[in-house]
Amino acid sequence: MAEREIRERDILVAANEFAYVQDLTKGDIVLYVGPTKISLSNTERLVELRGARFAPTRGDESSAGVQAFVAATSAQYIVLDNPPRDPAVRPVKGSNSAVELLVGRRVVVPGPATFPLWPGQRARVIDGHRLREGEYLVVRVVEPVEAEDGPIGTEHIVRGAEVSFYVPRTGLEVVPLADGGYVRQAFCLRRNTGIHIRAVRSFTAGAGDQIPPGEYQAGQDLFLAGREGYFFPTDRFEVVREVSAIPLADSEGLYVRDLESGRIATVVGPTTFLPDPTRVAVVRRETWPEQLALYGVTAHLPERALSVVVPPNHAVMVTAKGRREVVRGPQVRILDHDEELEVLALSTGRPKSDEKLLSTCYLQLEGNKVSDVVRLATADHVTLEVSVSYRVSFITREAATEKWFHVKNYVGLLCDHLGSLLRAAARSAGIEAFHSGGTEILRAAVLGERRADGKRAGRLFEENDMWLYDLEVLDIQILDEEVEELLADAQRTAILFEIECKKEEMRRQTQTLREEVSRQIHQAEIATSQAAAELETARRQVALAQARGEAEATGIRAEAQAAAASRQQEVALRAMQAEVAAFREQMAALHPELVATLKALGNRQVAAELTRNLAPLAILGGDSVAEVAERLLGALPLGPGSSPAGAALAVAKR
Repeated sequence: MAEREIRERDILVAANEFAYVQDLTKGDIVLYVGPTKISLSNTERLVELRGARFAPTRGDESSAGVQAFVAATSAQYIVLDNPPRDPAVRPVKGSNSAVELLVGRRVVVPGPATFPLWPGQRARVIDGHRLREGEYLVVRVVEPVEAEDGPIGTEHIVRGAEVSFYVPRTGLEVVPLADGGYVRQAFCLRRNTGIHIRAVRSFTAGAGDQIPPGEYQAGQDLFLAGREGYFFPTDRFEVVREVSAIPLADSEGLYVRDLESGRIATVVGPTTFLPDPTRVAVVRRETWPEQLALYGVTAHLPERALSVVVPPNHAVMVTAKGRREVVRGPQVRILDHDEELEVLALSTGRPKSDEKLLSTCYLQLEGNKVSDVVRLATADHVTLEVSVSYRVSFITREAATEKWFHVKNYVGLLCDHLGSLLRAAARSAGIEAFHSGGTEILRAAVLGERRADGKRAGRLFEENDMWLYDLEVLDIQILDEEVEELLADAQRTAILFEIECKKEEMRRQTQTLREEVSRQIHQAEIATSQAAAELETARRQVALAQARGEAEATGIRAEAQAAAASRQQEVALRAMQAEVAAFREQMAALHPELVATLKALGNRQVAAELTRNLAPLAILGGDSVAEVAERLLGALPLGPGSSPAGAALAVAKR
């Protein structure tokens, strides 16, 4: 049994491991470095460093309390607290008595390195710090270091633009961030950003520093803007905050307070505003939902200036301490920090009253329509209730637009004044006249009589340049039922009489129209007959003219033909005469005996033809052959006495 207990108190420590054993009788702490075996006696126990004290190890395992060597690679370093007074002392394998330590000191052991910790030592393995150009480290002096300026606690900046990999020396430590990291991002300066810095101690900046040259006192603020690149804080100043530019659109603005004078100015877009926190501060304007609703603002960012949209045909009065301004739409007006819109309180209801006022900041300049109900009494004490509608505009005079807002309740002013005019006009007329021409009476009383051009002058209110240009009477109601019934009966009778008159007039007009149509038809028929006669006469004249023309043409043609025939006869006669003359000449040239012979032959031929043809002629005519022959031969130029004819006649008689 005792042998088993001894085996359970044996603790094996491997290579690169160590453990602490405390003597319970003396309190001494012994370092065991492996590889070794620890055989604990009844007066010894394994302990470990917890906080500032050694405490027994936890757990029942025999390996509890055994720790690995502290090890760092070449890309790491070890921060060792409480180094040994003798730097040359090294622990050996097995048991090592405690050595004297420099409690409170800290050394940096760059890797690669590995070693056990003497009792009372602490160590942290930290990765080496890799830096980019826009990154930096804050290094604090914790012990005097050769070639390092400044006392303990002084902080320095290690820039990534200068060192890409950093391991601190002994006496220096890298200040960690809140999240446990070490590498910090430098401030990137752009044209639309700036940095608010503050001097933490008095110093003088030179030409090569990141800030303008000059002397700076501790606590002095400085704003850097208008440059590009990285900005690295130093131990001489701290970065309060990074400031970004605020883009502003056309209808946006900011309120900016001057820190020296306290005055608040309005920066109006479009622009990109970069506030200098050392000189100005962006402030907000207190607003409340009722004010925003009154101004017609549906969406408002608290960090922006208050802007109102003035619609077309509207105007607002912008007021501030010592100044007033009328703004006409359409436009967007950005209010200064001390500017407000004047509020109009308008009467409501029918009839108009001040019991419930309508609050508004916008004044409609043209085409306002105000409805009201007015109770009137006629000259014969008949009570009426008249519904009217006023048409109102606000005229523009030079440098007098502020008068539009001199009366905050222009509706009340309008209805009160015009109501008195309507009541006075009603008292001057009886109910019958008012019933038949009430609209004209009321319009004349309010708008004036008609001018030569048929228009009315209207009514101008000098108090606020309000111009009434039209009055519409919507309804006239008689409150006395008996009078209303009598007037209704009279009106009904008048309407019936008017209808009968119109019927008779229409019948008369119809009959007249019929007679007129009949007369026009007769006149049209007469005109048609006359036109037909004139057409026939014209046709005859045309035919006569054509006949005359044809006769004249025929005469001319006959004359031409006669003249042509006469000429032909003359030509034929001349030709015949020429032939006769030529024949005579030929005959004269013949021999007389030949002539006699020809004559004898001719006579025979004639006699033979007469003999053959006279008999049928004599039979048809009932005459003798001799009588027929005499008539025929007598018609010949030769005559019966000529010898051929005579011979022929003699032959015929035989």
